[in-house]
Amino acid sequence: MRFRHTARLFALATLSVCASHLTIAQQKPLTRTFLLGTEERYQVTVAIRVETHGISTEKIGEKTYADFFTHEAAGQVSWRSTRKISAVDVDGVATVLETLDRVEARCDGDPNSKSFEAALQKSVQTTCASWQNVHELNYREEKLGLIRGLSESGGGLGESDSSLLSLWARRAFRQSVVLPKSPLHFGDRAAHRIENLSADRGKPEGEESMEWLEAPGETPAATLHVSQNLRWIDLANRNPPKNVATRPDPRHLFYADSLNTLSLLDGSLLKASRSATHETKDTLDPVPGLPDVPTFGSKLTITVTILRLP
Repeated sequence: MRFRHTARLFALATLSVCASHLTIAQQKPLTRTFLLGTEERYQVTVAIRVETHGISTEKIGEKTYADFFTHEAAGQVSWRSTRKISAVDVDGVATVLETLDRVEARCDGDPNSKSFEAALQKSVQTTCASWQNVHELNYREEKLGLIRGLSESGGGLGESDSSLLSLWARRAFRQSVVLPKSPLHFGDRAAHRIENLSADRGKPEGEESMEWLEAPGETPAATLHVSQNLRWIDLANRNPPKNVATRPDPRHLFYADSLNTLSLLDGSLLKASRSATHETKDTLDPVPGLPDVPTFGSKLTITVTILRLP
């Protein structure tokens, strides 16, 4: 009986502590607290997928034959990341030494697949190789999650580079989150438009949103849901030669979504699921005999999963 009474008191005390952290968290912004000399270990898995679809033509005699195609390539790299807090200044900004080991990669694809394309798979292998070459990173991280001094080797996309997606990947590979400055309120979705106020259609516009969600578990935690939806026009051929028929400029789409579960005790990351896609749609020259103008499209998707290790 005494054991049951003690266990009940412990459970009530635990619930009281969790409720206290939730109450405090919803009264002020969540920030990251660093302790000198501490280490955090994570399992990180990154998947890449490339898709292209279009049309190829072949003229035999007086007839033109069209063949619609879809090509795909994919790969996956995983590693263990160990973050050591080597210094903390008076403003709470930490100097982080991150080491990566236990790297595993599967990026050869399936040559027997109907949609396999050797050149496309080669680009994926190049990207996978660049991720495996990173063994150590040094950078500074602020209390709201902003990272300074991260080298470009922190997560590029090699030959498949898309500037916006590459910047996203470098940040998404890290075991931290850019935190909102407003107090933590569950269920309050904050969205804002990204407007292009200039005449330059090559600048992105769209919407970003952010929302705090409750996260069940033994550790008091909350999940930050962040999404982006952007679009812009490729103006590489803004000055075409005179007397040449022009095609619509290629369209670009970028959409990203992430779920980041954070400890309410110190703001550290417990787990994360992040993905982003850069898609291009281009109109091709008309093909005689086809009722619709053909198009070419490409889609590059990066998916990142992060799990805190004991």
